[in-house]
Amino acid sequence: MATSLVIHGHFYQPPRENPWTGMVEREPSAAPAHDWNERIQGECYRPNAFARVVDGHGRVARIVNNYAHINFNFGPTLLSWMEEHGPDAYRRILEADRESLGRFGGHGSAIAQGYNHAILPLCNEHDRITQIVWGLEDFRHRLGRSAEALWLPETACNDACLGALMDQGMKYAILSPYQAERVRPLGNGDWTSVAEGSVDPGQAYRYLHRDGSGRSIALFFYDGPLSRSIAFEGALYSSQTFLDRFAHVGGRDGRLVSVATDGETYGHHSHFGDRTLAYALEMEAAQRGFALTNYGQYLEQHPPTHEAEIKPGPNGEGTSWSCAHGVGRWYRDCGCSTGGQEGWNQAWRAPLRQALDFLRDAAAVPFEESRGRLFKDPWDARNGYISVVLGKGQGRDEFLGRFGARELDAEERVRALALLELQRQCLLMYTSCGWFFSDIAGLEAVQVLKYAGRAIDLMVELGLASPRERFLEILSQAVSNEPSKGNGADIFRREVDPMRMTPERFAAHLAISGLLDEEGESGDVSGFHFSRHETRKEQLGRVTLATGQLKLESSATGRLYAFMHAALYIGGVDFYCVLRPMAGPKRFRAAVAKTWEHFASGSLLTLLRLIQEEFGPEEFGLQHALPRSRQRILEQVFGSMIGHYYEQYARLYDDNRRIMDHLQQSGFQLPRELTAAAEFTLAYRFEQEVLRQQGSMDPQAYGKARELALEAQRRGCAVERPSVNRAFEEKVTALVRRVAEDPQDDTVRGALAMLELCREMRLAPRLDLAQEAFFEALPPRKAVTGLMAQLALALGLVVPATSETGV
Repeated sequence: MATSLVIHGHFYQPPRENPWTGMVEREPSAAPAHDWNERIQGECYRPNAFARVVDGHGRVARIVNNYAHINFNFGPTLLSWMEEHGPDAYRRILEADRESLGRFGGHGSAIAQGYNHAILPLCNEHDRITQIVWGLEDFRHRLGRSAEALWLPETACNDACLGALMDQGMKYAILSPYQAERVRPLGNGDWTSVAEGSVDPGQAYRYLHRDGSGRSIALFFYDGPLSRSIAFEGALYSSQTFLDRFAHVGGRDGRLVSVATDGETYGHHSHFGDRTLAYALEMEAAQRGFALTNYGQYLEQHPPTHEAEIKPGPNGEGTSWSCAHGVGRWYRDCGCSTGGQEGWNQAWRAPLRQALDFLRDAAAVPFEESRGRLFKDPWDARNGYISVVLGKGQGRDEFLGRFGARELDAEERVRALALLELQRQCLLMYTSCGWFFSDIAGLEAVQVLKYAGRAIDLMVELGLASPRERFLEILSQAVSNEPSKGNGADIFRREVDPMRMTPERFAAHLAISGLLDEEGESGDVSGFHFSRHETRKEQLGRVTLATGQLKLESSATGRLYAFMHAALYIGGVDFYCVLRPMAGPKRFRAAVAKTWEHFASGSLLTLLRLIQEEFGPEEFGLQHALPRSRQRILEQVFGSMIGHYYEQYARLYDDNRRIMDHLQQSGFQLPRELTAAAEFTLAYRFEQEVLRQQGSMDPQAYGKARELALEAQRRGCAVERPSVNRAFEEKVTALVRRVAEDPQDDTVRGALAMLELCREMRLAPRLDLAQEAFFEALPPRKAVTGLMAQLALALGLVVPATSETGV
């Protein structure tokens, strides 16, 4: 028998959405990506779904779905984001689990995770159960089956956590070897202490429920030193080095060698770690005497022969893999931190958790009081609410019919759902990353404060006493290590308050975006369904005026809002909007008539005063629009500015082109001022010419663009632009997909001609999607010859005599 090998990857990102809009804001530290989800998606999640096995010349020989070979979990909040923003990788993750069911004896390699990565031993009992139930239900919703196990965030665990997993029918759990206390053979043998991390990771252990019922769950303790070498010590330098580490700890036939690391190790933390993993598992593991498996299959084939108990941790709080002080990292200044500077402390952690605990407990009171009035059992209702979350607001009627105390009227339905949304925000604000890093002013700590801010708003909407003042009073004791950042209350006011998206602000966004014909007449945006009514818009000179009604419905609660508005666009970035709740049709139409009466004849100042009187008092500007609309508007303004710059540079370049030619031919080094004008002008013309032909798949249509690119080359100018590379990436991919559907010579020649055009113009479009399309179209073991072989080479692929490739 070969040595059994299990590699577990914990793939997770904290929820990053603005809780008022559901959108991820730009995170500058993730540049050039929009945010960290997007960046790590490009560096890890997608590369592992389409991992390249390359030859010695860097050509792609195979494309492998790494997820099909490893044990893994994905955080539900990350999968929710990937479903929309990374659908290709999301699809491959689901496919990998289905494939693993067949490969590993009916045991899928995917396992669930605690919903939003809260530290479960620090949760109260209600929250711990909901975190587990929501994680399992999210898993079932996405993968179409029940999970055999649930990843404990940070492997944070105590007896209560393991008992909760058993209550939910989990078969096994994965822990660090340093969390084991003692072991003994089954049948009441003598206990042996393994408290120093000496537990044998080559087998499963039985853990018995503390209630004496005889119920049990299997525990796998991953190999700690081996996992550390992968994550932190360069074991991913090469596939040989990678497998050498496993071989070093291997042993008798049937022995288990297992590791667990953050999934982001494979590609994000270790560049090309995805390729090392693919080559090791696809090409070398079997030859080195390893049999790939997963924990579920191994457990079935090798039931526990020993029993284990785990460390209780300080005060019975539990232990984790990433904190040497139990779970202190998530509630006190224990000394564990990531990042920061010498002399920094984490004394802010305790008041941060105390403030959130205060808010959670305040929200629990009205929720518990809803028992019998709105819900049969509010906590059962909260556990079931995940179905509405996953349905993005759909299924509310069915849900309330199941969990409601009786048939609720319209206002009671809104209140019941608002209470559940309040509970959801209270769960999200315990995401572990809020405490993991070095300072309360960090990105992750601010994110959990955003959920707290949303919870406070919901309590006010429910007519409850606002806990804001007391919350901020506690939070003010959390002092940043950077004096300029102040304390937690300062950070909340500075970072969280501007993120708030009230219904009024969302209506203002719609009024402003309507000036530029964005969003449409109705639709769903940022947790609201909206519709426009009695809209009128006209432009006079440089001023555009719009009036109308806006009706909003909250997707989460069904609460209805109606506003009347007037909005002005004066040019550039100057937008002005005023609105108020609808005051009845008669009042609205009178205000509209009076406004339009003065539009053509009155001065701008008079118009501003009038719409403030008729539609105010609340005033809004461009800064109140949703980030994506604000970005589009700013890009339009920027584009106009660039156009003006182009006119100036183009005149300078065209007027001096003959002189520049003469100077270059004479060997004169052109001054930077002239080369800058040439480069800007040629790059701008090149980009515009490419975009002008963007709909064409005919390389001949880009003759003018080719001439501009060659002219730039003669002058030593770079004209490559991201937008141009993206355009040709899409064209090449579309042409290769056309080849996949119709592999005729003319179709292949079209793809080759486009690739040759890119080479002549010295462009470097990404070929990943085109490579994947080629491999998907290639029949197994079919010889690749002629034009198809030329296309494979042009795409950077290996051209075997018989295809051994696969996707």
